[in-house]
Amino acid sequence: MKRNAFIGLWKKEWALMRIYYLVILITGLGFSVVMSGTIEEARIFLITGVVLVLHMFVLAALLMYSLNREADQLELFLHNPQSSLMIVGVKFLQLVTFMLISMTVFGLITILTAREWVTLSLGDSAMVIFIATLLILGQAILLAVFLLFLWVLHQVLKTYLGGLSIIISIISFLAISIMTSKIRSSALYEQIAGWGTVQINIDGLTGDFLNVFGVTVHGGVTGGIPIVLGEVAAWALTVGLLYGGSVVVLDRKVEV
Repeated sequence: MKRNAFIGLWKKEWALMRIYYLVILITGLGFSVVMSGTIEEARIFLITGVVLVLHMFVLAALLMYSLNREADQLELFLHNPQSSLMIVGVKFLQLVTFMLISMTVFGLITILTAREWVTLSLGDSAMVIFIATLLILGQAILLAVFLLFLWVLHQVLKTYLGGLSIIISIISFLAISIMTSKIRSSALYEQIAGWGTVQINIDGLTGDFLNVFGVTVHGGVTGGIPIVLGEVAAWALTVGLLYGGSVVVLDRKVEV
């Protein structure tokens, strides 16, 4: 029964979003081709690298669009026999699947076109882009669940405050973003989440090459990519709490 419900929700989401998936792929490819022909001495691997980084915002944008389409008929969304956990979960799963496909396309282009300009071996280039893709996807998921939480907050507040709820949601977004930034830069956060640094060694790797993909190598370290396990754990905890809290509130507090 759950399998049939999952397939039904997946098909519904596909029918709703497939045109937008195609538009994003075509736009990204078109941007890469056009820019590679207009920038002097353009290196297309730099451009596709930038497109990879821009995927950080694609997941959240598509999720917000999908949820707002549901909000047009919120009574049908909320009175669906399936839980919000499954309904929103299917949206996330399909969007992440699309993200992986899209990022794989641009990642392969980046790997192939980097050969002319980068001294890394093909395998090392692929490893760098694979890790960068995972980091970008992680940030995309975090941003998406954060906006999901604010979207649910907006749905709750608009029952009582009407249009004022969107202003409160925007203020909440800015306030939480500023607070999070301060926490992440604090010594306390470093003590709590700064454990378990793992260095993935890649000979000949430089910070300049990593910066193309939005990956910062701290302390001027070259020759590898540092992964901090404490920050990965903090990411997983934050995503779990935001997503879990959002679907619980959506089920119990949002009214039509």
